[in-house]
Amino acid sequence: MKTKYLFLSIILIIVFTLSVYGQSKYKEKTKSVVKKNDISSAMGKPVFELTVDSLNTKVWILTQWKYQEMMKTRMGKAMGKMKSDNMAMNKGTKEAAMTGTHYFIFDVTNITNGKEFADTSAKVEIVSPSKKVASVILQPMMNHFGAGISLKEKGEYLFTINLNIGSGYKTTQFKYKIR
Repeated sequence: MKTKYLFLSIILIIVFTLSVYGQSKYKEKTKSVVKKNDISSAMGKPVFELTVDSLNTKVWILTQWKYQEMMKTRMGKAMGKMKSDNMAMNKGTKEAAMTGTHYFIFDVTNITNGKEFADTSAKVEIVSPSKKVASVILQPMMNHFGAGISLKEKGEYLFTINLNIGSGYKTTQFKYKIR
């Protein structure tokens, strides 16, 4: 009887020892399935946000100084890549982003699946306090649209964003005040 318990305990020790040594020592790093390219985590609170149907739009307006400081960070370097082919910004696009007094960032996402819309383009029309109208085509970046804008006058500006999503258009308006 004692030999049976001894034999059984030896077999159990061998089985458990083999299972412990049989496990892989390689630790696999897991990546999340959903890659969130949400710019708002780095930018903070937007100056304008609107959700209509399945379209969520956010706008940030930064001074050129703040924008240049942000572009020196890791997030800024990632934002400097183009949306379509992940190539770095060409010289013309960088110069267009650095013109003006402010940098305009426009983020649009589909709230049903959290992804960007395909085949989109955007343009913003700016009406200054003196009623001068300027139109700027927003450049597609990695996960947003952006462009340099001039807001030289103090007062309230009216922004009209025209978004072309595939075959349809969406228009959004908001006001922003420069002090």
